[in-house]
Amino acid sequence: MAEFNSRDKSRTSSGKTRSLVRKHTAPPSASDDGSLRWQWLTIQLLESAAFTTLSANACRAFFRIVIEYLSHAALQNGRLVVTHHQFVSYGVTGEYVADALDELEYKGLVKVRRGRAGSGVAHPNLFTLTFVGDLEGAPPTDEWKRCTAERCRKWSETDRKIAADKRGRLGRKKKTSLRDPEIRPLRDSEIRRAS
Repeated sequence: MAEFNSRDKSRTSSGKTRSLVRKHTAPPSASDDGSLRWQWLTIQLLESAAFTTLSANACRAFFRIVIEYLSHAALQNGRLVVTHHQFVSYGVTGEYVADALDELEYKGLVKVRRGRAGSGVAHPNLFTLTFVGDLEGAPPTDEWKRCTAERCRKWSETDRKIAADKRGRLGRKKKTSLRDPEIRPLRDSEIRRAS
């Protein structure tokens, strides 16, 4: 091991030059195909209560939205479209996609402009990451900074159920299960007794 000379500013304590160390720790150089695009996340964000208390599905949904942001060269924040199928293929459990999005929105990591479907035309959900600026040049809103540990606890204890109940009431008709219909067919023995 090389000896560290305090007067030699170009060397680290292990003797490597700073440029050599920086070469392997710097962001990847730009490529034409966009496969090496990267996004920095601050330590403040990664250690925040909003981020550390995310469920597994919400964490996967968050990173899928970040991937969508990067695939548009970081220029479309506010118009990011991620389909249900894309969330599921990335590892979010299919029945919990809506719950994961509600959690991300509640904790301030993502803004969701809800879409709708009807008349043969679908209007998808549009996502905005709050820790980066939007497509119009506005600075990041950093709404996740307002999410405290108490608020995160409240989400897991009560507010998650309230959000699920609210989702359940939004224009969705409840279907009866085919296995347990309301009117059960009569058995042969019951038919004989009735006649």
